[in-house]
Amino acid sequence: MPKNTENQQTPLTVEQNPGDKNLSDTRWNGRFSITITLVTAIGLLTLISVGTVLGVGVWLAQKNTFALLSDNAHQNLSASVDRIEQHLKPAEYQATFLAERIANGEVDPSDRERFGLFLGGALAAAPQIETVIYIDRNLHAFLTFHSRNRGKIEHEVQDYSKDPVIRQRMGAVSTGANWGPAVWRDVTKRTYMNVAVPILRNGRSLGSIVAVVSVEQLSRFLADANKNTTGQRFILAGRDHVLAHPLMAERYPGRTNESPLPRVDGFQDPVMAAIWSRDDRDELGLDLPKGTDGHVLEIDSQRFIYVYRTIQGFGPEPLIAGIYFRRAEVSEEIQRMIISLAAGIIALIISVLAAIYIGRKIAQPIVGFSTAAGRIRDLDISQVENLPGSIFRELNDQSASFNAMLRALRWFELYVPKKIVERLVKSGDVHEMISDARNITVMFTDIVQFSTISQGMSAPEVAALVNHHFALIGACIDAEDGAIDKFMGDSVMAIWGAPEKQKQRAERACRAALAIAAAIRKDNATREAQGQPAIGIRIGIHSGKATVGNIGAPGHINYTIIGDAVNIGQRLEQLCKEVYPRDSEVSILISGDTARDLSDAFKPIPVGRFELKGRAGEVEVFRLV
Repeated sequence: MPKNTENQQTPLTVEQNPGDKNLSDTRWNGRFSITITLVTAIGLLTLISVGTVLGVGVWLAQKNTFALLSDNAHQNLSASVDRIEQHLKPAEYQATFLAERIANGEVDPSDRERFGLFLGGALAAAPQIETVIYIDRNLHAFLTFHSRNRGKIEHEVQDYSKDPVIRQRMGAVSTGANWGPAVWRDVTKRTYMNVAVPILRNGRSLGSIVAVVSVEQLSRFLADANKNTTGQRFILAGRDHVLAHPLMAERYPGRTNESPLPRVDGFQDPVMAAIWSRDDRDELGLDLPKGTDGHVLEIDSQRFIYVYRTIQGFGPEPLIAGIYFRRAEVSEEIQRMIISLAAGIIALIISVLAAIYIGRKIAQPIVGFSTAAGRIRDLDISQVENLPGSIFRELNDQSASFNAMLRALRWFELYVPKKIVERLVKSGDVHEMISDARNITVMFTDIVQFSTISQGMSAPEVAALVNHHFALIGACIDAEDGAIDKFMGDSVMAIWGAPEKQKQRAERACRAALAIAAAIRKDNATREAQGQPAIGIRIGIHSGKATVGNIGAPGHINYTIIGDAVNIGQRLEQLCKEVYPRDSEVSILISGDTARDLSDAFKPIPVGRFELKGRAGEVEVFRLV
């Protein structure tokens, strides 16, 4: 088993590709050109569409204006309702998801670092969520929120035990998602909605998860929607307050903690303010879909049509999504819409029928290529399948070239550490990855008496044993964001602090070592139950400076680390033979440099100072338990 790793690289590396073979063939091979096919298809479809529009134009002008008005209002309301649900439902789903994971014990709120990452994932999954708050039974809160410039996620601890508003809000949360009333924040000058989900374990409350959502985006959506349609959209919270309106897309004045939403009857839009007026009010007279209502008002000698729909489940009062418009404008707009929309119905049907076959044949390989390329981008090469051929020459050549590249990448994936490649890809251009001195923590592991254990095994049995052992170790290292630099026989070399810089390198490495120890002990219990010998492991960990970067000749390089720090880590692993009893199941030694970087949560036991083979001077050594 090789032990000198100062200049050692992975056994196999990837050579530069000398060139790609052109798979195209200028001879006719029974496949059509996609360019010619598309030009012909588009020309025919355009001719059909124009002829159809000219033939049915007169008939389209006779369509029922008010029937289409109803459809238009229904579509606009449906878009507003969908937008509300798309904006608020993800917050409810995320809060429920988080509460369930905490209740099931899958996440521990006391582990602030991991818990913060867990809550931060909810912000990333639903960008409209501004803040996620965990509030325990004592009203102590842990907040995860976007910074003001939304450049990063921050955390904060608050004590709400003396806050009567929070106490009352949490007292109203018993089961399921509970949407509270709108809240104004002076700090951000914005109005928010919040949903609280209780955390229940065996019928006992552990606290609540609260997701906070800004409503400004709803007003911006309405403002953008008004640019493309006739009418003014709005969303009310109950009948008395305006939740969203184009005028609220920016900073609407007058909102306070006591009045987080403006009142309808004092709203700056006079047509909106008069919506519930009983004077000069008439029935709408349209056949509206079930759940949709409306009426007509005369304001300043102009008649306005209001259409609205009630939405339940997003607060103590129902939301009302609606739209209003001048009746005269709508009649003219509907006529123009009828001519432009209905004129293409027949043409659309014919075009769709004619284009389905061609479109699918063109789209399928393109979509398949895009999906496969995305998986290659994520280095998930094992999940990529060969692309099928196509009747179109260009797409068939694309599939053939891609499949040839995929075969090469599958071999490439076997010999290059995937995690290191992922981090190098994120780091930037390969030419920028020059070698430099870096503070790192290095770990070496080795199976005790591997030659004795593997004696008498067949080659497949030895490979299965080593692969299983490496899988246990690799999972523990990956869990602590370490990078496996190389496998050397039955040994593993892992690093923290490269390719990308990391904080708490020593602690991550030591946690990984303790996790490996637990995994080995658990695996040994299974092996002994099956009548197989237990596996012992030695681990050495050291922190210090090392040369990190691309080491090798042009076109044939490894990303690795070299230097005295690497030698010390390996020598500590070998020193386990002298410090620990011969029959020790797990032996872990760390250097004094590593021990000094650990928090009080670790209790390393000093062993003494030792001279390590191949270097001058003594090294302070500790046992990690």
